[in-house]
Amino acid sequence: MKWSPEQIATLFEYTRWASEKTLESAAPLSSEEFRRAIGGSFGSVHATLVHLYGADWVWLERWHGRSPRALPKPEELESFDAVRSRWREVQDSQRAFVETMAPTRMDEPVTYVNFAGQTFSYPLGETLLHVANHGTYHRGQIATMLRQLGKKAISTDYLRWIDTGGK
Repeated sequence: MKWSPEQIATLFEYTRWASEKTLESAAPLSSEEFRRAIGGSFGSVHATLVHLYGADWVWLERWHGRSPRALPKPEELESFDAVRSRWREVQDSQRAFVETMAPTRMDEPVTYVNFAGQTFSYPLGETLLHVANHGTYHRGQIATMLRQLGKKAISTDYLRWIDTGGK
C-alpha cells in the first residue's frame, strides 16, 4: 500500500498526541519510580522514554541525510523534564518535515549507515511509517510499566484521538 503525505501527516499528528499522553501518564512518577528497573526492552520508564526520543531523533537525522553513530544514552537525559523538552523539539522538527512532504518524495530512498556500520536504504515513506509504528510499540511497554508501578496509563488508542478532536 502506498501512503500519501497527508496520511503520514495525520499519523504523525496522532503519534505526537499519543506520545504527549504517555508523557502525561509518566509525569507524576517519583524520580525513583521513573528509573526503577521493571523489565521490558529498556528496563525502566526513563530508559524507554529516552529510547523513544532517541529513535525519533535518529530517524529525523537520517531523513536529512545524516547517520548518527548511536542513540542518546539515558544518563544524557537524567530528568523527566529533560526528556520531554528534547523530545518535543524533535517532534516539532518531525512535524515541519512531514508537513512539507510532496507525494514524489515518498518513494525517494533514505540511505544511511546504522550503528553497526552497515548501509541500508529504504523508501522515505516506509521509514516514516516505521517511526510511527515503533512509537506505538514502546508506548505500550510504558503503559505496562506504569501499571506495574501501580499507576494509571492514559489510553493512547487511535480512536481516542479521533474522539478528542484529532484528524
